Amino acid sequence: MAGWLNSLRRYDAFQKVDGAYQARTSSGGVLSVLALLAVVLMLASETHDYLRYQHTHSFSIDSEVQQKVQINLALTVAMPCGFLRVDVLDASGSNENVQSSIATQSVSQQQVFAGTGGGRLDRAVNRGAEAHVHDIIAQAGRRRGKKAGADPAAKGLEDAACRIEGAVLVSKVAGLLHVTAHGHGHGGAYVPRHMLNFTHRIDELSFGPLYPSLVNPLDDTMHFASHPVAAFRYFISVVPTLYVDSTGRRLPTNQYAVNEYYKVKEDADGKPPGVFFEYNFESIAITIREHRGSLLVFLVRVCAAVSGFFVTIGLAHRVAASVLGTGQPRKGVQTGILDSKQPPSRAEVDAPLHI
Repeated sequence: MAGWLNSLRRYDAFQKVDGAYQARTSSGGVLSVLALLAVVLMLASETHDYLRYQHTHSFSIDSEVQQKVQINLALTVAMPCGFLRVDVLDASGSNENVQSSIATQSVSQQQVFAGTGGGRLDRAVNRGAEAHVHDIIAQAGRRRGKKAGADPAAKGLEDAACRIEGAVLVSKVAGLLHVTAHGHGHGGAYVPRHMLNFTHRIDELSFGPLYPSLVNPLDDTMHFASHPVAAFRYFISVVPTLYVDSTGRRLPTNQYAVNEYYKVKEDADGKPPGVFFEYNFESIAITIREHRGSLLVFLVRVCAAVSGFFVTIGLAHRVAASVLGTGQPRKGVQTGILDSKQPPSRAEVDAPLHI
């Protein structure tokens, strides 16, 4: 057994060049340090990729047609809350006023709309740098923001705006969620045309359980009305989505795509001004499954990356030394037989090696 262990210790599949035939240079030392740092960064990157969750997507026919869907809305309109109403009309003929399902809050237009242009807002939002499914499921059902009382800064009708926030349950059929003014399209006290202003800011519009770390297309967007009698229409295609995390927990929710349409309602076409969200549910459902990467694949990637990097660095160093001439022996340094340009004589070959 001892002889076998000694043979194993002496065995070297990767024989090294003897130190007597090696020439250490400052450039080689600097390159070695840089290569070591690069390998450390490469290992850190590969480890980070391995620890991240991966997702696979699959498609199927949506069979859940009888369930209710929750629409989460956080919208601010540049009009007093007393001027506005929120309704839902779906393809089944159901027309429902959802004022009881939402909360309204008076705010100041200067605080909400001043100093910003239309389009997506450029502000710090907690979007979740690593939005994993298990984090999404853990946060599902939580409400964002606080419903505070009336803001004393909202004084007078000219500066008054209304924040509409809440969750509305609708049937899983095509429908229309719309925000209009009293007397325009519905009954109630008539709001004069010159007092209409449907400039609005959408902080959130989502379908299904809340998942704060994911972003929907209309979240954090602002849209300005160039005329008092204007209509904003959003044509929304809702795709049923099922998230399954690495532990098997399931979160049924929805994603959507949207097209926007804006029109000034100066002509009497019978359609009222307002903000309209026309939604339709697609028949194709998406399932997103979360899983870890393979440990074996991770180890193979690390070995291949590190070995390939060192081989490339060694080749680059030899090419640079050959081009720049830094690999030539310095003056005063005794060279060996292998460094001679002439074939060695028989006497040189048979001469004993002095150490």
